[in-house]
This record gives sequence, structure tokens and C-alpha cells, in this order.
Amino acid sequence: MEFITILIAIGVEQYYRNIQQYRKFDWFASYCDWVQKKAEPLIQILPSATGPMNIIVLLAPIIIGVSFALSALDGMGQLFSFMLSVVILIYSLGPRDIISQVEKYTDSLATDDTEGALLHANDFFSGHCYKPEFGGKPQEVAGLMKRGILLAFNTRILAVLFWFVLLGPVGALLYRLSILLKERFAGGYFGVESEEEGNSDFVLAVQRLYMILGWVPARLCVVAFALAGSFADTLLCWRCTSDFFSESNDELIVRGGLHALKLDADESVSESEDLTDISSEINQILALIKWSLIIVVTVIALMTIVGWIY
Repeated sequence: MEFITILIAIGVEQYYRNIQQYRKFDWFASYCDWVQKKAEPLIQILPSATGPMNIIVLLAPIIIGVSFALSALDGMGQLFSFMLSVVILIYSLGPRDIISQVEKYTDSLATDDTEGALLHANDFFSGHCYKPEFGGKPQEVAGLMKRGILLAFNTRILAVLFWFVLLGPVGALLYRLSILLKERFAGGYFGVESEEEGNSDFVLAVQRLYMILGWVPARLCVVAFALAGSFADTLLCWRCTSDFFSESNDELIVRGGLHALKLDADESVSESEDLTDISSEINQILALIKWSLIIVVTVIALMTIVGWIY
């Protein structure tokens, strides 16, 4: 049933672009503010664990509630719990489609519409709880987009699928909520502390949660890039095997993806580089994540078949 759920969710993600309209997480920011205010006396009891305790207080009610709903529906029949699982997985993916967002960006570059490209780039990096506004030369923005597309494949799709396979719908939702926490309190893609600068323990705990939940998916993401692109060039990312395990999740994904395409692993783009060449590189990255997704789904299908046989 897990594989069927994944196929349905991926199909909806790829072919029903309007699904992003139904992924509303605005409630989460209000919920965080309300819970933190109410739970402040409880958190102060353990001042040495302020950060982790904050996260537990925020996420535990949601996770427990969803687990209870799944368990209750499962008792009524598998069909009901299956339908809820599909809804939760679809809700946890995204929140927006990478392909359509990147195509809007590259279309603007193709027509030399640098202002339009900048607007689409800002929209790409925006989340429900985080809306950056950055500028710069088209080449600088392209460098950020190259990085952002590779990271988005992991945070929007692969890591969600990994935790769904491992822990079911609760795992997928837990990962999505961890990303929302990072957007809300730790600066989203750019890792800059936002409104909660004073609560450094909490921000640090959010960043650690992001790192822990993303550690395995990041490595799997690089393997998928290697299989979809140049395996030998991807291996050149690391001086030794230990680098594969010790490097930060985000840097590993970015370097692995760019090496898989034999592109310069430097995030910056030369100011003399033509916009057509930049657009071509972005399209190559987009093709890489499409093939990587096919590989991931294929692997999950093979694992499911083996599970059925044995």
C-alpha cells in the first residue's frame, strides 16, 4: 500500500499543478506562537533543555493527533486509513512544484527578462513562513538558483518520501513540519535567524532537527544524482570516504548534484557568462532531478516487490 500511496502522491504532484493551492500551512505560524506562549511556564522548568523542549511541545500534539486519527481509521477499515495516508503524503510534499517554478525562471532568462527572472527566483525560495527578498546580478541569482533547485529536490520530495517509507504518514508530516520550523525560526534556505534571534537555543535546536532528519535523505539524494548523472564525477566530491558522512547535508547535496552534471561546483556564476548558457545549466539541473525522481520511485518499487515475494 505504501508504494501505491507514493505513486498516487507523485502523480498528483506532477500532473495536478493546482494542488499547491490546497497546501496551506499559514496555521502553523499562528499555532507556534500560541503554543509557545501557553507552554512558557513548562519550558522554564527545564532551562537547560529549552530548545529541544520547545520543539517537543510544538510538534508532539500534532504528531500524536495524526497518529490517533490514523489508528482510529485503520480500525474502521484499511481503505479509510489509506485515504488519509494519501492526503497526508500529498500535503507533506512540496509545497510547490519545482518544475513549473524553474521553468518560469528559465523562460524569463530566455527572453532576457532579468526582472521577471528575479521575481520568479524570489518566489522559488519563498515558503509559507519565510519570504526572502534578494537581488543582484542575473549571474549571482543563477548561482543561488542552482543551489536551491538541488536542495528543493531533497526537502520537497525525496526526504518526505524517505520518512514516509520509514515511519508512514506521520514520518512525512514530521519532516514537513521540521522544514516549516526552519523557515519560521531559522531563515529557510539561507539559514539566517529570523524573528527569534533572541532564542538562540531554540534556533540551534531547529537547525539540529533539520540536520538529523535530513542526514540519511541527503546521502540518498547524492546517490540518486550519481546514478542519474555521472557516477565517477560525483565521487570526485570527496577527498576520502569519511567526507561523505561528515560533510553538512546541504553542501553534500549541492556539490554532489553539480559534480553529477560535470558543472563547476562553485556556487558563483561568472559575470561574463551568457544568460543562454545559464539557462542551459539550470535546465540540466532540472533534468537531473527528474531522472533522480524516476530512480527513487523505481528503487521503492523494487523494494516493494521484494517485500511481497519474501
